[in-house]
Order: sequence, then C-alpha cells, then structure tokens
Amino acid sequence: MRNSKTGKFNFHAQAEWLLLVADLLKSGFSLRHAIEFSGVILKRHQFLFQEISLAMQDGKAFAECLKPYIKTNLYYQLLFAEQYGSLEECLQEIGKLMLHQEKQRQKLMTLLQYPLILLGLLVSLMVTLKIFVFPELSQWGTGNPQSRANYYLLEIIAYLSGGILAGSFLVGLRWLKLDQLQRINTLCSLPVIGKCYQLFYSYYVVTNLAMMIRHGLTIKEICVIVSESSEQNFLSILGNLTETAVNQGHGLTEPFKRARFLPEELKIIVAKGSTLSDLGSDLTALANILFTRLTSRIERLLALIQPIIFSVIALIIIGLYLRLLLPIYHSMQGVI
Repeated sequence: MRNSKTGKFNFHAQAEWLLLVADLLKSGFSLRHAIEFSGVILKRHQFLFQEISLAMQDGKAFAECLKPYIKTNLYYQLLFAEQYGSLEECLQEIGKLMLHQEKQRQKLMTLLQYPLILLGLLVSLMVTLKIFVFPELSQWGTGNPQSRANYYLLEIIAYLSGGILAGSFLVGLRWLKLDQLQRINTLCSLPVIGKCYQLFYSYYVVTNLAMMIRHGLTIKEICVIVSESSEQNFLSILGNLTETAVNQGHGLTEPFKRARFLPEELKIIVAKGSTLSDLGSDLTALANILFTRLTSRIERLLALIQPIIFSVIALIIIGLYLRLLLPIYHSMQGVI
C-alpha cells in the first residue's frame, strides 16, 4: 500500500473514500469533480487525490489510477463497473464490504487484547520458572528421570519442527504451481475458515454478474469481456472456462465443477432462462443473501476465538503445574 504525503491510505481510509465518492456521484457530481472535492473533505490524502485527478486528465481510467493503491480483486471490480456497469453502485458495494471487514478486524483486535495480555504474562511466568525454579527442583531428585524426560521432549520438538518445516516447504511449492482459480478452491476447502472464503468469492462473482446483467449484458458477453482481460486473474480464468463450456454445449456443469466456491443457487437462477431484468434482480437478491451469510459466518468464528485461546492458556497452566509438582512428588516418594 502506498502512502500519500500526509497520511497512510489504509484499508479504512479507502472504504470511507469510496463511500464518499459513491455519495457524491449520487448527488450529481461528475467523477473528476468528486475526486477533487474529496481532497477538501479528506485533507490528509489531498495530494493522493490530486495525483489521481491528474492521471485521469491524461486519459487514464479511474480504476487504472487506483491500481497501485488497492487490492487486485477490487481493481478488477472497479474496472468492469467503470466500463460495463454502474460505477456508483459498485463503489457503494465495495465501500460497504470494506467498512464491514474493518469493523470485524477491530472487533477481532478487541477480542484478542485480553487473551494476549494473559499469554504475555504466562510467557513471563514460564521464563521465570525456567530460570529460577526448575533448576532448584531438578536438584531434589536424582536428576536422571528429569534429564531423560527433557531429552525426549527436545527430541519430539525437533521432529515436529522438522516435519512442519518440510510440510510447509512442500505446500509452498505446490501453491506456486496453482493458478488463481485453483488457489481459491484450495482456500475454500480449508477447515473452519474455508466457508468464509467460499462465501466471499461467491458474493464477489454474483455481485459483479448482477451489476453487468442489470446494465444489459448477457452471460456470454460477460464471459467474453472478463476472459479478454490483459492480466490472468480468477475472473478471466472463470470467464474463459464458462465461455468454452457454453460454446461446446456443456452448459454450466464444467465451470461449477472447476470453481467449487460458486453457490448452487447461482446455477439454478441462471438455468431458469429468465429475462435479463428478472435475472439481474434475482442475482442482486442472491448477492444480498450471500453477504448476510458471510457476515454471520465471520461473527460466529469471532465468537469462538476467546474460548479457544483461553483453552490453550488453561492447558499451558496445567502443564506448568505438572512440571512443578511432579519433581516434588518424586522427591517425596524417595523420602517416604
């Protein structure tokens, strides 16, 4: 993420600005006027907005001007909206999603604050015990059982660390060989968080599809547009896959088989054969449903974070108690 001369154009600042531009466009501002006016409202980033305005005067598209500052998926969403859809509507959708993601990030940091403080205190306690207490306890007994236990523990840790490093290296090599569509499928198949990725990319595809269809483009035309993108991204791969399948008479079976994150409802809606107007309305409703599912899923995951961390802390405390009490127990057995 690049910085403007007066402040960092971070995720939250981007969300606020995109919503501001959407509101200004809705109020009748031209796009260039909205960008110039943004410098008056958001003075911290006025130099950045001046750069974007100057680039647009030189003939660059709005999305192209923003490309160095935003994520790739947002860039393509803005690019397609600017060329074939409603930029105002797209800015509103993107800003809403980004603002919601930022609120969830802040909630996550709030949830992590207290457990992380406890973990910090616990680590300090473990270091103190390791330096001052455990050496004294080891002198209570013969030292042989404790030495053997430490040796076996270190051996287990070494094997686990080696296995994790080797596994990470192999996974990294396999990841580099995948195209973007395959990477997304992999993310969507992850345990626990995979469903969130699946809902996010489903929402992303359906939102763009609904926007273009409402502005008169057919499914086939959309596939041609996204597949002709100059850079290979998952939308262009998906568009090329769908176009090939339709031209060969296979329908949507192959794209849904290859892109496992696509919702089954999308296949049913597209297969109905509705008019473009009804299809656009159905897809818009589906996008809203997917957004609701996504936010609900993330909220449920956030609710699990504190119990999981507290459980880990409890296990560590139990382990410390056992480490303290077992040497004392063995030494008392020798006395008795």
